[in-house]
Amino acid sequence: MKTLGCTVILLLSYVFPAVAAQVYNGCAEPPATFRSVWYIDPVNGKTAAAGGNGSQAHPWNSLSAVTNAVTGYSYPLLSTAPYRHLNAAGTAYVFATGSGAGPIKPGDEILLMSGNYGDIVIGANESELSNTAFVTVAAAPGQTPVLTSLFVYSAAMWAFDGLKVQSLSPGLYSKALIEIKDQGASYPTSNIVFENMTISSQDDVSGWTQAQWVADGRNGFVAASTAGGPDTKCISVSGSHITNVTFGAAFLANSLVFSGNEIDHFGDDGIDYGASDLSITKNYIHDNLNIGDGNHEDAMQGIIGPLPAGVTVNNYEYILIDSNTIIRQTDSNLQFPTYLQGIDAFDEEWTAVTVTNNVVITSACWGIAYSSIHSSMIANNTVVNDGILGLNCSPAISVSDKTHEGNSSTSTTVRNNLANVIEIDNLDTVEADHNVGMATAGPVFFWYVNGVTQYYSAPGTYGTANIIAAGGPESEFVDFAPSTLTYNMKLKAGAAAIKAGTATGAPTVDILGTARTVPYSAGAYAYPN
Repeated sequence: MKTLGCTVILLLSYVFPAVAAQVYNGCAEPPATFRSVWYIDPVNGKTAAAGGNGSQAHPWNSLSAVTNAVTGYSYPLLSTAPYRHLNAAGTAYVFATGSGAGPIKPGDEILLMSGNYGDIVIGANESELSNTAFVTVAAAPGQTPVLTSLFVYSAAMWAFDGLKVQSLSPGLYSKALIEIKDQGASYPTSNIVFENMTISSQDDVSGWTQAQWVADGRNGFVAASTAGGPDTKCISVSGSHITNVTFGAAFLANSLVFSGNEIDHFGDDGIDYGASDLSITKNYIHDNLNIGDGNHEDAMQGIIGPLPAGVTVNNYEYILIDSNTIIRQTDSNLQFPTYLQGIDAFDEEWTAVTVTNNVVITSACWGIAYSSIHSSMIANNTVVNDGILGLNCSPAISVSDKTHEGNSSTSTTVRNNLANVIEIDNLDTVEADHNVGMATAGPVFFWYVNGVTQYYSAPGTYGTANIIAAGGPESEFVDFAPSTLTYNMKLKAGAAAIKAGTATGAPTVDILGTARTVPYSAGAYAYPN
């Protein structure tokens, strides 16, 4: 949907300009300059046999021809692409690179003109399409190329920039519009970068029924490694927009960055994650729908993921979830509005997880909620009930005991958060300090002390500098008006959260990157900001 029914005020950078690639620490970065630049035009271009030579004046007409021998092209245009041909002795056919290798080489850029390029596959069955430098596929200036799907497997060093991927038809291999995977340890995939992409089922779904959502909705983005292995890794998505899809994105591959993206108007989960070494930062997730398929709705959900042979529980570690904004509803014309859980994990084991500077505005029982979490930090988040759906609970910041498969949570700190509800399963293993609760109906803080449940509702100070403020969200934020879907979550003068936090072990900057000053305030925003 392009037109919202009202204005949402957040004072955050939600219109993402074209950005430079961000990659996980130790992964390869795509170049800013190129060895050679080639052109493809599916409307006005020509095959190699008909005189296309890849120049701007005489572009080729097929992106598939880059990695495959298609009609009108004797061999793939990319020098590193394997293809079927006679061996040097002329005695047998082999599938490998050959003497007829094409002119495009690692380090080159391929610019796409406007038009539809169809289903694109980068990779080959039981073969590896590995480059020594990035091959970059990008929209030519002022052009709007469209792919109906993109499937990358057993490949390395590919960058995609400014492309639109859209279709109502299932792709060749997947319901996902973009899917990244490997073929096991012998055929890995790594260093695949996406910048400034647009990914959707179609531009406008405002007239869809729930049945149409289930039948026609596509998933957005999936990166998945073979169970238990690092065979798909170093994947990056930045500055991109995923909209009008069922699931937004799934991260089942290690060493992955997902930053500065927007996911909206989605029918199931925004993000599912089940991998280690993840960086999920500065994303904007909003406006989910109940499409009637029975899914319970999560903005970001830690999931079971693929289990290696003989393993009963995955232990995921080193995950950063920072400076994301999640709003259940910003569109007053939203079809099928429903609850939305925020950032959570109810399966597997989670170690060294950092959840900081996030804003969650929703109707659901869980705002930020983890079980079986260890050696982790949940700090300086703002979690607020929009109250629109009238549920009998407020979104809590919660550390519970065990997931369905895991062990009891240990050595985790819940600090400097601003929320309607803070709940901790056991203060003997989880530290809760300098949090600010906003008084609502029912308990604001509840946790176990020596095995006995303690409930706190009245304004005051509890435990280690945890405060229940007398006012609700209207007393804390510059503008909090769910009736008009208007939110400015910066702290207002006189808010109880101001100077209520501690600098010890807390993030030194806020959701906008503004430096925090001592004494820190609770919540995602520094004060003043």
